[in-house]
Amino acid sequence: MQLICWIQQDPLASNALNEELKQWGLREPGTPLILIINNSKNYQQDLLLKLKVDGLLEQPSLAEISEAMELVIKGGRVFRINQEENLNNTRAYNNQKNPYNQGLGCILLNSGLMQVEWEINRILQIIATERKSGLFTFVMYGRLRELRMARKILHFIWGGSSENVQIENHESKENLHIWLPQRGGINLLGQLQLNLANSCKDLVAGESNQLLALEALLPERRQNLFECLLNEFKILVEKISLEKTNMESSVVDLWLNQQLLLRQRALLQLVGPYTQMPKEGSLVRLADTLLQTSNLQDEDPDLCSLYPILMALIDGKPLLINGQLMAPDQPYALLHLQSLLSNWLLRSAERIAKEVLEACSGWPELRRTMLPAKFLPTRELDRLRNRLNSIERWQSLFVRPVAIYESKRTLYTIRAGKWCSQVLIEPRDHELKTLSWWQQAITILLEARDALAPQLEILINRIGTLMVLLLTRVLGRAIGLIGRGIMQGLGKGIQNSALSGDKL
Repeated sequence: MQLICWIQQDPLASNALNEELKQWGLREPGTPLILIINNSKNYQQDLLLKLKVDGLLEQPSLAEISEAMELVIKGGRVFRINQEENLNNTRAYNNQKNPYNQGLGCILLNSGLMQVEWEINRILQIIATERKSGLFTFVMYGRLRELRMARKILHFIWGGSSENVQIENHESKENLHIWLPQRGGINLLGQLQLNLANSCKDLVAGESNQLLALEALLPERRQNLFECLLNEFKILVEKISLEKTNMESSVVDLWLNQQLLLRQRALLQLVGPYTQMPKEGSLVRLADTLLQTSNLQDEDPDLCSLYPILMALIDGKPLLINGQLMAPDQPYALLHLQSLLSNWLLRSAERIAKEVLEACSGWPELRRTMLPAKFLPTRELDRLRNRLNSIERWQSLFVRPVAIYESKRTLYTIRAGKWCSQVLIEPRDHELKTLSWWQQAITILLEARDALAPQLEILINRIGTLMVLLLTRVLGRAIGLIGRGIMQGLGKGIQNSALSGDKL
């Protein structure tokens, strides 16, 4: 048998679906299988992504079925579902959960965060579509800052940490299409590049509040920068894949050694290799001047290791995701690779954008071609640069040591036409040894707080118990005895007054 095509008429339970697929695998081992479903909202998205099938289609046409069958027979993989429908199912599933298992704090936090996120998305949409200036934009950005502060307050009051709560609005509302003519290795690179290129089109500012340099660039320049970085990434990976047999150093070492050249080539393509621009009364070559004044050598300390991406794209090695080994061509693993690659893309673009902002500060002609009108005034540009420097110092002195000690890493991903951040939990013990004395002092304070917190909690509970004992057993009884004496005294006084009246 060359192919199994299972057209599901009625939805099955998740356990029954997995068991049926397992039985098909036992009866026809090695035979590719295509599953056709009527509506993906009957299942969780993670379940569909992890199904052991070679193809999954939602309400396809006959032409799509024929095309998918031909692709799978030749060794490819196809996956097409509507994530918007699946998003509605996820929300319905979350609404059906028992509120008593969540707790009052979690319920109130989820409700408040959903309202805040909806309002933030609405304002971002207004800012992106209206494109007005003056008082309207000032009021909109002020409202945006208020909502973000309200979100932080909600996390502080009810959640304690923003990473412990998953917000449904962060789910993607785009259709998920995966079309792999060939599996494994370098064949996945084209699919990843296509997905990210489509996601970067008309990309607007997100909610991370960290990629400020990217937000300052003109939209067309930002789009061009993303395309340049993706092209350079593809060229470098293909080069490493072809020359890996003749390399004396490891793949990761070669990748790290080529990062400076990669960023320089991306900056060169961004401005054009032969573009000339006036500077201080003379024409200069823009690319050469920017490369001479830019510092692109230092690596981002918060950039996660790209070893899984390189090994999956070059050697086709499986990925370890949530304790499970997955082939890189599986849909769930492919989306994980896309998240890691988008994090590299956004962080590299932010790095180059910062250097462009530095060059614009002393080059008014460059400012007109790279930045929008609101950053043409020197005051506004300097305000943005000072804010970037302040955030970078705060991240380096406090946020990064705390994140390393808590084994957390921030990933910037592209979802639903905007960039956002998510937290990845991974061990970072080796990075603790590279921290400076001040950063290590922060981690020592956190460790001391964790060590003293249980004893302090016990002490507060004992003091509270003692206060309750004093107030109820001692002071309460004393007040009760005093009140009883007063009432008895008043009663005897009234009785004596009544007896005196009778005698009169």
